[in-house]
Amino acid sequence: MNKPIFIVSSGRSGSTILTWCLGQHPNILPQEESNWLGPFAIDAAIGYERGTARGERGQLSASFVQRAELLALFGQTINDLIVNHRSQFEGTNLRQQAGWHPPPFKISRYSNEPKSRWADGTPENCFYICGLRKLFPQALFVHLVRDVTDVVRSLLNFFPDGRNRLVANEQAAYEYWLRKVNCCVEAEKAYGPEVVYRIHYSDMIERPDSAFHTLLDFLGEPYSTQKLKPLVQRINSANVPPDFNPSDPTTDPAIVERARQLSDELQSYSQQREASSEIAEKLEAEFNQRVEYFGSLGTKYSEAQNLIAKLERECALLNASPAGGRG
Repeated sequence: MNKPIFIVSSGRSGSTILTWCLGQHPNILPQEESNWLGPFAIDAAIGYERGTARGERGQLSASFVQRAELLALFGQTINDLIVNHRSQFEGTNLRQQAGWHPPPFKISRYSNEPKSRWADGTPENCFYICGLRKLFPQALFVHLVRDVTDVVRSLLNFFPDGRNRLVANEQAAYEYWLRKVNCCVEAEKAYGPEVVYRIHYSDMIERPDSAFHTLLDFLGEPYSTQKLKPLVQRINSANVPPDFNPSDPTTDPAIVERARQLSDELQSYSQQREASSEIAEKLEAEFNQRVEYFGSLGTKYSEAQNLIAKLERECALLNASPAGGRG
């Protein structure tokens, strides 16, 4: 089943615990973060442009291979690779040999669990939803929404490497949240509720049974009580002190207001019922712009190198002139 599940959200919104909750389902394999998939979609599209640039003399164009076909085949291969490496992902021996910790939860309870699809909670994937849909046309997306104030408090107390915070200050935390959540909201509008489903962190914590019933209906999976087990255990926690005050007098109040207004809207209003072709076209155009930009970086780099060499030669000539370059 090439129908992966991508949980998209701002970091510190609960995507890790939701991934592992879904991963307790007999048919869903949880995954560690895949921050390579979105950029890979761009790279694959760049490869297609190179393979068709020469028209009838290009391999892909001469075979009349379409870009959508190429990217979807790459996605199918990635899907098969992940599902077929389930035993390696679950096994503890390879992890021990690598000096890694075991998974935080048991992945399979029975050997006959199908685990035919996988769930991924990488926060950066919110920037690549259009590209991920090209790799996995049948993928489903879960937009996990958490109140911005709680996210900011968590961001300011989260040290990924044990020393440095994920964000520098309060304003950076609000800007971080806005960038990611705005991408998720655009995807909601572009692709509609049949592709992107909004779930609230508060519902997941306070009304888990009801929240997961509805979520699994969206995913097309039967209900399973096993998925609630990770909710009783804290993983990847920021351990925010109860008396922590995130306020910073240097923070731009306009940024805070924008973030809080969007957060309140997401908490108070249901998502849009109909997909917007206009916004979908906008996301498609942005994807193509990324492909063009990154695809041309090599040429631009060579041009810059040539310009530098030319300027160096001119400088050398000027310095060698009788006036010593002062004329």
